[in-house]
Amino acid sequence: MLKCELDTPSLTLDLDLFEENLCKMRDFAAAAGKKLRPHAKTHKTPEIARRQLAAGNCAGICAAKLSEAEALADAGIRDILITSPVTAPWKIARIAALNERVAGLKLVVDDPEQIRLLSAQATEKHPIHILIDTDPEMGRTGVAFDEVPHLGRFAASFPALILDGVQCYAGHLQHIVSYAERARESTRLMQLGAQAFSILKKEFPSCRIFTGTGTGTAPADVLIPEVTDIQVGSYCMMDTEYLAVEHGGPAFAPALKLISSVISANHPGEATIDAGTKAVYVTPGAPPKVVENNRFVPDIAYSWDFGDEHGHLRFSPDMTFRPGDRLELAVSHCDPTVNLFDELWITRGENVVDNWKITLRGCCR
Repeated sequence: MLKCELDTPSLTLDLDLFEENLCKMRDFAAAAGKKLRPHAKTHKTPEIARRQLAAGNCAGICAAKLSEAEALADAGIRDILITSPVTAPWKIARIAALNERVAGLKLVVDDPEQIRLLSAQATEKHPIHILIDTDPEMGRTGVAFDEVPHLGRFAASFPALILDGVQCYAGHLQHIVSYAERARESTRLMQLGAQAFSILKKEFPSCRIFTGTGTGTAPADVLIPEVTDIQVGSYCMMDTEYLAVEHGGPAFAPALKLISSVISANHPGEATIDAGTKAVYVTPGAPPKVVENNRFVPDIAYSWDFGDEHGHLRFSPDMTFRPGDRLELAVSHCDPTVNLFDELWITRGENVVDNWKITLRGCCR
């Protein structure tokens, strides 16, 4: 356990494991001839984005929302891809302002009216770079694969817009437990995206990016020749949801931990800790796990049934916990759990060595 008595609950990031994860993904992508475009929606921390870029083999950083991109730009990040469509007129005005100070800004589009609004805000001096967002049979955002060339040609007809490429992200596949099943379905969808990208690439010299994928499907997706970069996010921190699936590629360690403490232990085989739903995101089927020396402790089960403020531990009868005992937990889903905190405490071994602000916390607009 840490020598520094942090208040609980607190989020920590094991710097040794974090750096190991960065190097593993960088080298894995490089060996496949691909770049990384890590997703800041996972960590929401500019210092992590800077370290991902500094580690090398990066095409830039992803943001899920405009407000995340604005905060990254404020922190000095200059190569940013916004991976969700921005459509409201007042937000597109913010895109234009951000585009004037971030030369490497890109965003995805999936609607003709969105394209018209962007064109109206773009200028010859500050053209707006766009990618066509595909719908990998998920129904969330994007256009069908066979509609990509048509929308791409429409977008390219506006002189102040620059068509940079195509995005294909199948978020619904990332946590399929079987790697064989996950890889088979992702390969099918990414190949359809690659075909649409190839059509546009032949017609428009500016169309050079085919981006997408995630931590779960990356081992399969890097085998698609047309893929240029991968939008991996959770690999740098990891969580129990990802750790429950078959890897298929490099194994990443749970660098992110939640430090909690026991506040009551009046019943045999049970204890209450100070980390409920307000401290760790609820992910059915993938609860937090108690960790000791970076290994899961068997025979301890966490549940959210004690509500907002409290976590419920059940354990074998031969185990004993007392009020004040401190525990480390690997979290259920790193992205929304990080969004519950203001800061990350950075550790090496048993020592706290730094503190990084989660500047993008709450950037959901």
